[in-house]
Amino acid sequence: MDHRLKSKITIDRIFAEGKSLFVYPIKLVYMHLPKYHNSDTYLYGVSVSKRNFKLAVDRNRIKRQMREAIRLQYSDMSGAEGQVNLMMFIFAGREKLDYVIIERAIKKLLKKIK
Repeated sequence: MDHRLKSKITIDRIFAEGKSLFVYPIKLVYMHLPKYHNSDTYLYGVSVSKRNFKLAVDRNRIKRQMREAIRLQYSDMSGAEGQVNLMMFIFAGREKLDYVIIERAIKKLLKKIK
């Protein structure tokens, strides 16, 4: 099942109305909405700045690492009954980091919003 957040309108709404948290090197912007018809309990997006990582290879690698860390934390992300969590994970670091550091930051962020 694909939990990726794809709607530009929804992403814009998250940035306009959502709350944010930061644990180096990841910033999380999130919001909770009432669950609508057949939606998942959470939807997420990942972003890496082109300004900090010029090569697409580097950006894609970091995004893959972030998605894997999120996938492994699925049980921590199940929200309250009848609501959907919308989350946007933004990599704010300026250098490539080990997967362990990224995973640890995502775990901390998910515990904070729970």
